[in-house]
Amino acid sequence: MVGHIGRSHMRKFWLIGLFVVSLAWAVLSYPGLANQGDYQSIVLDFREDLSATQLEQALQSISQNYHVTPQLNSKFSQADHIYVIKGKESLLKALRQSDLKNATEAIDANYMYQALEIPNDPDYGKQWNLRSINIESAWNETKGSGVTVAVIDTGVSPVPDLKQTKFVAGYDFVGDRTHASDDNGHGTHVAGTIAQSTNNGFGVAGIAYEASIMPLKVLSGLGGGTVADIAEAIRFATDHNADVINMSLGGGGDAAILREAIDYAHRKGVVVVAAAGNANTNAASYPARYPHVIAVAAIDATGAKAPYSNFGAGVDIAAPGGSTANGPAGGILQNTIDPEAGEAVFSSFQGTSMAAPHVAGVAALIKSVGVTDPQTVSTVLQRSARVVKGDDLNHFGAGQLDANAAVRMAQQENLDVRDFFRWLRDMAISI
Repeated sequence: MVGHIGRSHMRKFWLIGLFVVSLAWAVLSYPGLANQGDYQSIVLDFREDLSATQLEQALQSISQNYHVTPQLNSKFSQADHIYVIKGKESLLKALRQSDLKNATEAIDANYMYQALEIPNDPDYGKQWNLRSINIESAWNETKGSGVTVAVIDTGVSPVPDLKQTKFVAGYDFVGDRTHASDDNGHGTHVAGTIAQSTNNGFGVAGIAYEASIMPLKVLSGLGGGTVADIAEAIRFATDHNADVINMSLGGGGDAAILREAIDYAHRKGVVVVAAAGNANTNAASYPARYPHVIAVAAIDATGAKAPYSNFGAGVDIAAPGGSTANGPAGGILQNTIDPEAGEAVFSSFQGTSMAAPHVAGVAALIKSVGVTDPQTVSTVLQRSARVVKGDDLNHFGAGQLDANAAVRMAQQENLDVRDFFRWLRDMAISI
């Protein structure tokens, strides 16, 4: 019996060891982990000093050894000796390790590049903030379709440049009614940064313009609101399938009811974003300072810390908040309402309130490509941010928001985790 138990344990250890070795090999050899771009061919830039005979020998060697036929890239490629062959990672690696490397100046993946999308909104050129976060490249991958962003603010009104934006049902916690209209202008402006109707030939653009907005009014026309209403709005958003929550609001006090609501949203998979505050003090305000909230500081059009922005403790990332000190062109331009006239206007605002929805919009883009865990979304946002050297006072957190880098990292994150295990499963079945 003892001998039988020993052999059983030895067999288990052997199987575990084999699995670990196989898993390690799979991780190292899984093609998705090495694929940093989309390409179906390889470009060979042969040395220009090769003789016609040497070049012909090299081309024949490729045909014979790799069973592919090199073709001139175009009729203008003869002088530079630039050829293209079909192939991907394994062939690229083999060529780079072969003797052909001595006959070439470069052996590269023939990546597919795409034209950057530029929306037809006539005032998009005034939105320095969107270009500063590399949104055009991100739009080539996603516009946020299928994601819902809850805007917990002064409400949202249906201004003309939100006409094509998708909305889901919200609530007015100030007036205890279903319709959460805006009597201040702040919330509508914030919603515009996230999902202003885009490519509609009118006005300006939004970041995740195919996402849906959930308007939740917790602030009155004067801009104030209670912790109880904000906490209820967070739970409402969570229970009604919001994916991201934006709170461009804040105060100085820690409240258990608010902290519990945020923790509840985080457990349910909701990304929570909040403004760091506009007091130029060395700490983010609440609710931005809570652990499960992404706290956003503000930068101006030059990339410097906005003069009003809080910094230091609790700040996670920085995004465009603008500064109108030198005129409206330095602010964040969106369509909103004039609270006095009640009419739609295009206005430039400034503040960490304007910075937060940039991050919420990019979080929506990240979620739309399949990364849903809120902690992973936060990690992607921070790891992909442009690091600011010498930031000893934590003006920028992890760095400045980069939408394109964030989306690309999220795509790789989703590919590596999901497709790796699918690939591993298929390998096991085939074995």
